[in-house]
Amino acid sequence: MIRLHYTFWLGLVTLFVGRLLFGLTSEFFFEDETQIYLMGLRSYTTGSWPYFGPDVVWTQSEIPGALQPLLVGLPLAIAPFPEAPFVLLNLLSFAALGALAWYIGVRLPSLPRWLIWGWLMTLPWTLQYSTHIINPSYVLPAAIVFFVGFFEAVPSLTAGRLPSWAAFSMMGAGVTWIMQIHMSWPVLLPYAAFAWLSNRGGGIKSLGRFGAAFVAGAAIPALVLLPTILQFGLTAGSGGVARNLQLRWVRPDVILTTLARVFSFASLEINRFIATDGAKRLVFFREHVWLVPFAVIVGTAGLVQPFWMLASWFRRKPGCREWPALRLVVAGTVALIYASYSFVLEPPQAQAFYLVAPISLIFAAYCWSMVDGPRSRKIAAWLLAINVVYQTGFALGRAPERSLYKNRRVVAEAIRRKEPEMFGHRRSYAVEPGPTAIHDPSRPYDATIDIQLRDAVHTVGWGRTLDWEVTVTNTNPRVAFRDLLYITTYRDGEGRTVEERHEYIEDVFQPFETRRVQLNDRFADFVFSSATMRIAAAEALLPLPPAGSQ
Repeated sequence: MIRLHYTFWLGLVTLFVGRLLFGLTSEFFFEDETQIYLMGLRSYTTGSWPYFGPDVVWTQSEIPGALQPLLVGLPLAIAPFPEAPFVLLNLLSFAALGALAWYIGVRLPSLPRWLIWGWLMTLPWTLQYSTHIINPSYVLPAAIVFFVGFFEAVPSLTAGRLPSWAAFSMMGAGVTWIMQIHMSWPVLLPYAAFAWLSNRGGGIKSLGRFGAAFVAGAAIPALVLLPTILQFGLTAGSGGVARNLQLRWVRPDVILTTLARVFSFASLEINRFIATDGAKRLVFFREHVWLVPFAVIVGTAGLVQPFWMLASWFRRKPGCREWPALRLVVAGTVALIYASYSFVLEPPQAQAFYLVAPISLIFAAYCWSMVDGPRSRKIAAWLLAINVVYQTGFALGRAPERSLYKNRRVVAEAIRRKEPEMFGHRRSYAVEPGPTAIHDPSRPYDATIDIQLRDAVHTVGWGRTLDWEVTVTNTNPRVAFRDLLYITTYRDGEGRTVEERHEYIEDVFQPFETRRVQLNDRFADFVFSSATMRIAAAEALLPLPPAGSQ
């Protein structure tokens, strides 16, 4: 018994450390991650109260409430190191996933605990969007709290593990948490309304108590939203998010892709997380060939799993009281997500409705219980092991080029010296963003002149990827630059432009720093004779002090 106890806790520590390290190897210098980190960094360095959270780029609006900046800034106040916000995020997501693992185990006691815990903690979606600093990562903990409450509040779904008042309080807290993190929070309201109405058999007094419990739970995260409303009022305090509402037609076939995306949350989907386009994925695997067999196995399983879950939806599950209601919840979720896109400007994207992932995870567990057996467990164990190997290799492969450790000193010095402008600037439309650029007459700059490109060489690689190597030099003695916007121009034999593209070099270049950079410019899906590259713009930053200076 003691040995089992020791093994259990050792397993938990291993899972937590593994997830934390995975998050630390994730994308960091991309604009979205930078902006989320900057919110907390600015709050910490200036000591000011942050009234608004994540930006909504589509409409240049901001989500009201201080929760997101505080979740990044408070860890820095406790431990002023770049990794501190990652630790808090991983504690939150690990605790939430642990609670969900316990809850699934309660509902399906026949399923092995190693399968439930191992699967939840190493799924691509729960690794990618709950371990690194970007706002959807902070959605999952609250979503789990909300949907565990939802399942316990609905009589036909409850496992009887929570009193109804606690379940409704959890739903309320989940709503106002996500309200300050992501624009998808209104999707939760129909679930809360359904849970409330499903208890109408208890009478008006019962409904009143449950409504009050929901409001009481909602009031807790709302405490850090209230100052925004008091300071700016309801209209200005909304951050302009109402601009995201727009009636539009959504093609009927989108409901099929929505179904696939909902089920993919519980599947070994890896393709979307490798890189932003097919050419960059091909380059990644070309540089890490040993990962290909593992990626093929995991990727194939990720493609099959949604079809298997759909087939399981049509199966009967005798003796399972909640199975019919669970199937209706899954179907209703797909219909709700599809319908919601008729009211928003943003096109359908899976991460936009990641908050319903707990439904997919619980449903997948019920699907497993239908096929559970010695042979199925052996297959599941092998898939889990192969996925862990793949995810480990993927993390190690991307860390040097995409993670915090690509240029950690920049972030560490920005924290230590309380100078956010060493790391970046908030977007210009953010409310009270601080300086959006360097305004110092003693630091003149012109990125198109100061950043020099030399020895630019392009090649068409295997699979017709357009690959570049170029030497980048920052010649400005008093300004650092990041997010170098480069433009590539491709011409035919007569000098006419046949294609022009642009992308960013997502890194920081200090004064007089020279570096050889490798880039991919998507696929060479056109014919050209010559190509050139130039810098069109870059963000100017305060430079790092000389090494060793205080």
